Amino acid sequence: PDRPSPGRLSRQVKHFPVTPRVSILPDESGKHYILSLTAADRPGLLFAVAEVLAQNGIVLHTAKIATLGERVEDTFLLSGNGLSQDARVVKIERELLQRLHI
Repeated sequence: PDRPSPGRLSRQVKHFPVTPRVSILPDESGKHYILSLTAADRPGLLFAVAEVLAQNGIVLHTAKIATLGERVEDTFLLSGNGLSQDARVVKIERELLQRLHI
């Protein structure tokens, strides 16, 4: 698929950068995993997240997208092979962080 244009960063994001944060933890039932991320909002952000998840064979069940000014706080309910393996989770978190940095 075509990547969205990176667009322009707002002055707010340039002057008050948001440090990206990513965590993937099991939910209470142990059947799914919760991806929580915080980052600066920009065009193509969700596309970048979806691309990393798809490349790693992760299934997205639900998403809660919250945009607070220039900052996003998104939560995703996931499942997929390997999410119970710490090394795999660290790899996916690292890939997401790389894609979230401006």
